[in-house]
Amino acid sequence: MKILGLNPGATMEDIHSAFRKLARELHPDITGSKSDFRFKQVTGAYSFLKNLSESDLAELAGQTQDKINSIKQENNSIKINAILDKYSDEINNYYENHSNSDGIDLNAILFRLKSKNNKIINIALKHSGRFANKIEFRRALCDVLKRPDLDDETARLAASLPFDDNTRKQLAFDLADKSKNFPAGLIISLIANDIDLMEKFLLFASPDNIAIILRRWPSGKSISSSVIRHLLNSDDEKILVPLLSVAKMKFPGVLLAHKRRLAALESHPSAAVRAWAKNFI
Repeated sequence: MKILGLNPGATMEDIHSAFRKLARELHPDITGSKSDFRFKQVTGAYSFLKNLSESDLAELAGQTQDKINSIKQENNSIKINAILDKYSDEINNYYENHSNSDGIDLNAILFRLKSKNNKIINIALKHSGRFANKIEFRRALCDVLKRPDLDDETARLAASLPFDDNTRKQLAFDLADKSKNFPAGLIISLIANDIDLMEKFLLFASPDNIAIILRRWPSGKSISSSVIRHLLNSDDEKILVPLLSVAKMKFPGVLLAHKRRLAALESHPSAAVRAWAKNFI
């Protein structure tokens, strides 16, 4: 308001009138370059104020500068998101029209995988099938999946890509230590039935996903003593119950080497953990 020479409480008509007056006085065609900065201030203030409703203006009249800045940022965020939505739609249409041609190249996919916008990343992943086993793509996808804000749709699309065994194994190896927040579907697609990968993910996955991995453990296959020790040292019922129950059925001999820990688990707060621990003693 102050930039336009107006007091709080000015109406939209006052704003239009003040802008027209100042624009005539400060326009570079009239003043040359000496009023450039002032002219930009006035046009910037007008661009912000003209999009407000009368109720917004009334509210603005009693707000601090911090609140004004907050409203500006919110309006800018809305505009930015609208632009990104439009951009993502255009990218999707482009890919749909060129999906069976050479119009989409690997560099275009890699560029979009660096985006901070999940919509753009996911559109790129939908059209990345023929690049799934390229080293450059695997590295870019690895960076995407390591992000702390990984969303379920991105994980689902990654899990559906047609990786060959070598690519899948390398990707799984690179991602294991970041798998705590992965959805189960992504973990299952990465480890398949590979014992080495299953053991590696048991060291880092969430309790719920550790339980899923354990229940998928192949019959006749054991777990290394070091991984068993890592899991047994947990006090989480979600880990201990599936570990003890699966071990009892599939590899009881491995747990018998940890009798001291099993004995300690007989005093665990969980009745289920206590019951399973006693089955080994």
